[in-house]
Amino acid sequence: MSKAGTTTASQPPATVTGWRSLLTTRGRAARSFRFRVGAAFAVIALLHLVGLGLLTAGVVSGAAGALTVAVVATAYVRGLIHSFDFDHVSMIDNSTRKFVAEGRDPASVGLAFSAGHSTVVVLSGIAVIAGAGVVRTALDENSQLARTLGIIGLSVSGLYLLLVAVANLATFLQAWRLRSALQRDPELRIPPEALTPRGPAARVMTAPLKRIRHPRHVYAIGFLFSLGFDTSSQIGLLVLTGAAALAGAPAVSLLCLPILFAAAMTLGDTANGLMMLKMYTAAQEDPARKINYNLLVTGVGIVSGVVIAVIASATLLADRAGLDSGALASIAAANTEYAGFLLAALFAVIGVSAWLLWRRARSALV
Repeated sequence: MSKAGTTTASQPPATVTGWRSLLTTRGRAARSFRFRVGAAFAVIALLHLVGLGLLTAGVVSGAAGALTVAVVATAYVRGLIHSFDFDHVSMIDNSTRKFVAEGRDPASVGLAFSAGHSTVVVLSGIAVIAGAGVVRTALDENSQLARTLGIIGLSVSGLYLLLVAVANLATFLQAWRLRSALQRDPELRIPPEALTPRGPAARVMTAPLKRIRHPRHVYAIGFLFSLGFDTSSQIGLLVLTGAAALAGAPAVSLLCLPILFAAAMTLGDTANGLMMLKMYTAAQEDPARKINYNLLVTGVGIVSGVVIAVIASATLLADRAGLDSGALASIAAANTEYAGFLLAALFAVIGVSAWLLWRRARSALV
């Protein structure tokens, strides 16, 4: 119920147009998908320009001698590799699946998650450049600060991925029921909205994440998730920045390292988010024909989310809570260094294979 004196039916609120429309949720939703994708890559391009601009300023001034091409390239490559960490890929994939199941087509899930992560990266890089001892304390795994930040990062990533996996499980179960119905009646007509989870059980499974409705909400997840400083890429960046600072590189030039790291990571995360959006959107189209594909991609995403949640829980219990039993220690020590690459490759193979099969099926009908 609206208050008197506010907008009336004859006086609709003014619509913000142009790039300024991206500053509001309604404005972003009103823009075309292509426009939103362009805006996401414009942000990534801006990060690259800022990072390269800072480096160029140091080179032109002649004071950036400690920042060699190899050092800058190493920071950039570390950022790109970091975007393929198992938890990054799983976090973005499962979040994208949740939004698609709700009838949304967000172009910036990967960008939002990476922006939250990048905020911590850039702030910690600035702290290293300023000589703040707090970063050294945060990197010391035996310090209370490191333990506290680790608990926050692991708790957020583990709990969020577990909840989003449960929410996506509701979609998986709905698709499974439709598959069973199609097996009983191959001529059954199924509308696209039939894949939307329904019923009391689905409402219970999706309720905890009802407030995660827009990519900007994923920004906070990315921010809190990265507080643990647990990844080798993030630690390596801070070590590179500290070494270059000790070698005498100016502060302005040093800023290019965390910014280019963030630019590369954001590029990888955004590309992954858009790839998964394409795959999950395709799974929603013509559910009768693509029901097995839907079950496969959704199932793989759920499994990856649960695996990360289990590893995070085991790490909390083994390292942080002191319950260092054999099973917990083994799970916590699981090597997932290349799991993100394998997961992304698996999704790519599934997508390409499905596209080839659909293309062959269409050709056979012509």
